Amino acid sequence: MLWFFMWGILLVSLTSCGHEQPLKTVVTSKPSAPLPTKKSIAPPPSSIVKEPLTHKIGLLLPLTGSQADLGKGLLQAAELALFEVGPSSSIVLLPQDTNQGGAHQAALNALNEGAELLLGPVFSPEVEAIKPLVASRNVSLIAFSTNQRVAGNGVFILGFIPSQQVIRVAEFAKGKGISKFAALTPEDDYGKLIDQTLKQLEVQGKIELLGTTHYSKGDLLEGNPGNARLLEDVTLYKSKGVQALFIPEGGENLSHLINLLSPEMPLIILGSGQWDTPETLQLASTFKEGFFASPNPQEQKLFESRFQKAYGYRPPRIASLAYDAVALSVALSEKGYSVQNLTFLQGFAGVDGLFRLTPQGFNERGLAILEVTPDGFKTLSPAPQTF
Repeated sequence: MLWFFMWGILLVSLTSCGHEQPLKTVVTSKPSAPLPTKKSIAPPPSSIVKEPLTHKIGLLLPLTGSQADLGKGLLQAAELALFEVGPSSSIVLLPQDTNQGGAHQAALNALNEGAELLLGPVFSPEVEAIKPLVASRNVSLIAFSTNQRVAGNGVFILGFIPSQQVIRVAEFAKGKGISKFAALTPEDDYGKLIDQTLKQLEVQGKIELLGTTHYSKGDLLEGNPGNARLLEDVTLYKSKGVQALFIPEGGENLSHLINLLSPEMPLIILGSGQWDTPETLQLASTFKEGFFASPNPQEQKLFESRFQKAYGYRPPRIASLAYDAVALSVALSEKGYSVQNLTFLQGFAGVDGLFRLTPQGFNERGLAILEVTPDGFKTLSPAPQTF
């Protein structure tokens, strides 16, 4: 049974408490005007009026500096979640600026104010700086990073993990009869992770990897000697019978690579979640086929629409992580933020689809396969609804 937190309704089902009924919270598109208050009647002297228990959640974001726009988008997504799924909850957000004194100081401020759980920060070096603190305070942290190296010892990463995307798209391609792959990957930590994942799939006998070509940003510049090297390697892969080419990077680098490889096109190109941008659609006509693994786009589109209606601009792609993290905090507020509760085996359903946190500090997601077409992203294989 899943714990669901979606637009306008929060369903929490606790299998350990069979007598509890699912909680429904229905909200309107805009906060309603406050109702007139009635004059309260003083309770008898013997009565005890209990203050509602509040749960403080630290939110560590770059609210100033070069990443302030990103931090603003994440903060507003968090506030939107609190309004949509937790208007009657006891959650209190404690936003802290990671650029004012550093991420460690931001986390310390939140903990000293009574935070029971920390959400964020965004960047892995900041997470590393906080790890000793959360361990000493015995408080969990749900970071918006994708770097698996920072996970563990009370730190969970909620970012989209590239290796899961590569495995999902490779398995889907194999189901289509595609087994011979080659890859173009960047010379950085992200590229190394993709390389390791592809090598693992080869060792497991799931794919035949004909070769991997690495490139730097300079190699993609027009006229650079790297241009010819990349093109020669792809020509070689084609002579060996390659059926699909992995290009996990998105954005500007993907555009440069596709333009560079135009003499060898069309090819079947496989990507990652970095392709999940409107810019990728502009390349649709150059692919023989192009598809990638990503969270289900339908709920994401609905979230973006609600965010834009509330704040007047399109949210950053990872704003959904802040939304789901706060919704998760609301869902667990009555049970607590123990590792056992955070790693609920059957998972949670959020605006990025099905996910669960693992005891190792990673996350697992139900991913869809999306095809790049001139008319938009087309779902070739829907995301699973259960683990």
